[in-house]
Amino acid sequence: MDDIFLVEIRLGNTKRRIRNTAAAIATTAGIAPYLERHPHLTLFGPMELLPGVSPDQILDCIGSIAAGFDPLPFTLDRFEKRSGMHGSVIAFSVQPSESLKLLTTKIARVLNTLTKSHNAWDGHPEQKWYHVTVANHLREKTSARIFSALLESETADPWQNRVGGLFFRIRSLLEYRIHGRFRPPQKPVLLDETGLRITVMQGDRILAEYDLLEKRWNTDNHRHDSPGWQQTLERYRRHAGFELTMPDPADPGDILVIADLHLGHANIIRYCSRPFRTGDTETMDRVLIGNWNARCTEHTKIYHIGDLCYGPSARSPREYRAMLGGDAVFIAGNHDSPDPGLAPFIFLEHEGMQFCLVHDPSDAPEGFDGWIIHGHHHNNDLRNYPFIDIVHKRINVSAEVIGYVPASLSAICETIRDRTKTGTNDPILLNYPHVS
Repeated sequence: MDDIFLVEIRLGNTKRRIRNTAAAIATTAGIAPYLERHPHLTLFGPMELLPGVSPDQILDCIGSIAAGFDPLPFTLDRFEKRSGMHGSVIAFSVQPSESLKLLTTKIARVLNTLTKSHNAWDGHPEQKWYHVTVANHLREKTSARIFSALLESETADPWQNRVGGLFFRIRSLLEYRIHGRFRPPQKPVLLDETGLRITVMQGDRILAEYDLLEKRWNTDNHRHDSPGWQQTLERYRRHAGFELTMPDPADPGDILVIADLHLGHANIIRYCSRPFRTGDTETMDRVLIGNWNARCTEHTKIYHIGDLCYGPSARSPREYRAMLGGDAVFIAGNHDSPDPGLAPFIFLEHEGMQFCLVHDPSDAPEGFDGWIIHGHHHNNDLRNYPFIDIVHKRINVSAEVIGYVPASLSAICETIRDRTKTGTNDPILLNYPHVS
């Protein structure tokens, strides 16, 4: 196996969620032996080096290309099934960014002259299937039955996302084994991810990783709990605009909105793929509070729309509020302690538009026909609760959806007006600082 190489992007913040989803599917469908143990996005290969070509040559070639690229965004989307080299494959489809497609094409052009690829797509990178494998080497009949059930799950009730527990998995497993029926453990994902490093595998081990922020190869510090990876995450947060390092106060008269800070909540990092080391609430709190204060002057009006803090390691709400600047108003969320000072919702008018600020959009008052600004759903159901849903007049300002920085209500109004003028009803999934 040491003569087989692979160029890939290992999943970062979404790794746990994708791995857990894939494992749940494989277990309940009875295909655990065919599960992909280390979900990744293949860029080139598997491949063998041509005679006279050394691993160092491959690293030099990839590094010279990668030096011209920043971190590579992509989206993990719906389930797909295709025929692979050794049976059927079930995978999460990937919607690549233009930069990811360009990098893949450039790498393929060079490596096709230095290697013998075992992947038919490498000879035609413009036709490449971007995906993250759930399971492969499957029989066609088995994969067709499972894939059919996965397609049905796209319209399943949202409660399945929250159940996902032992009872549901046992029931699904028993039904599959007794009746041949497979029930997917949850709805399909729709997650944003960013490739921060390009990994070159040699057999079953990592040969080296090219850090797209440091612009250099790493031969150690590969683990996601290593100091090197934490430094990469910090550089990425700052590069992406998720961690402000300078004051950036809102314009006078503007209003800021954000929901679901979940300060002190260790598990929210993995539940919602936040760009922090798992369990590192100290760094998360510092960044989120710093972002808030960077956007606020003493007179900036800012609304937090529920779930300020949560968990046994969190400080008290009073302590957190004392750390947050601006003229702040806090609305009750489902994880907030009962407090008569927290309003269940607030009506607001800004730039001639009517808004209702409420944590859970299902709790908005009946009959309200303006725009609902909410949180609660985080980035866990972007199909139904994207940043801006033009059709249903909903705006999701959960911290993960707006890039961990309080969002400008004036900018939201401008976006809505622009969409109204053009008659565009397509949802806007995310509102990241680095996305125009």
